[in-house]
Amino acid sequence: MKRKIISLILTFAISLSIGSTAFAAENNQPPQLYPKTTAVAIDAETGEVIYEKNLDNKIYPASTTKLLTALLLTETKKPTDLLTYTASAKAQPSASINLDKKPLNIGQQMTVENAMKGLLIYSANDIAYMIADNILGKLDDNVSDTNRDFSVLMNKKIAELGLKSTHFITPNGLHDPNHYTTAYDMSVIAKNAFSNKYILDTVKQKEATITTADGINIPIENRNKLILEKETSLYDKTCIGGKTGYTNEAGKCLIAVFDRGGRKIIGVIMNSGYDSQDTLVFKDMENLVNYSYTINYTNLYTSNSTYKTETVSYKPLKFFGPTKTIQVPLLLKENVKYYKNDINDKEKKLTDNISSLDPWKLKTDTSVGTLTLTERGITKKYNLYAGVSTGDLIKDNKLLYGGVLAGIIAVVAVIIILIFNIINLFSKRGRRKSYYR
Repeated sequence: MKRKIISLILTFAISLSIGSTAFAAENNQPPQLYPKTTAVAIDAETGEVIYEKNLDNKIYPASTTKLLTALLLTETKKPTDLLTYTASAKAQPSASINLDKKPLNIGQQMTVENAMKGLLIYSANDIAYMIADNILGKLDDNVSDTNRDFSVLMNKKIAELGLKSTHFITPNGLHDPNHYTTAYDMSVIAKNAFSNKYILDTVKQKEATITTADGINIPIENRNKLILEKETSLYDKTCIGGKTGYTNEAGKCLIAVFDRGGRKIIGVIMNSGYDSQDTLVFKDMENLVNYSYTINYTNLYTSNSTYKTETVSYKPLKFFGPTKTIQVPLLLKENVKYYKNDINDKEKKLTDNISSLDPWKLKTDTSVGTLTLTERGITKKYNLYAGVSTGDLIKDNKLLYGGVLAGIIAVVAVIIILIFNIINLFSKRGRRKSYYR
């Protein structure tokens, strides 16, 4: 009796658990974010938008700008190259190595590797200008000159990335009304930055030491609290790097990349709020990313389904005779999938390109064209296959071919009989002439 009661209790508990899980899945609500926040989560491999909140709203990027400065550095310098500390770097306000960590002298040097640590781990404003001046090869420029010349390089890179809503002025992201972007555009910059192993290896470091060429060691700590184990309420071991930012005009900003079970997602939080413990932007990021990991692909078409059907005309006897039509289904052999959300539903496009539907060359295992799915920033191609083969056409016309074959046989038989009769006729005439001689 006790066993039966325990069994009933367990069954009831399990059914409640399953029911509550199903209810939660069906009622999976979007993440609760700070009201002013703009946000986007993208697939780090493909760049596809998974979730967005006002992703195209104009915002200010603050120090997340330094991801683009880092990209330009990797494209122009090697890690062992020496950079020289400049006057425009010395002029930068806090947060900087010079003002907040260790005074640096104009002309002092450090390697690119050490500069990258200062730029991305500590988010040093002065190091951004030192990098800009050294990339430009103009070590005596003032701040205005550096902004003017380096912004040309920054905006050229922005154009190469295909970004339409971004314009940068300063190497470090300190506020300028003409230095702006969107959450989506920053996700594209971040995807390119985090795809660079050198940059990713830098932003994942919890702490580091900057060493100048003359032997001065400057210890620094990462400003991304999600990767710091001491921040027990915020630490997320699946966060593999990121970049913070803050100005009064930009609000709290955070871009981070996560890896959970091999699936990587980049989250962008812009214009979040500032609280006394500086936790809000990190909690916004967790809410964004946790929700985004519950979103999986939606199939537009499943494997082995028909995309559409084409009407094809052909002559069963190929070169002559009547013309017939056949419906040729165009099949997909893999799922055509996308992340279902408002932006993708609004912008996605499907186009097909059929290369050949020659009825006498159809094979079910040979592609006859492609289906292209275009979304924001990405393009996917899928092969299309004919659902019928030339062999199927022959089977469909076997009665016709049988009748034609019978007709050919009959005609051949008649011809043979005629030839035989003609031969006999000439043979008899020959015998008669021989008799009268």
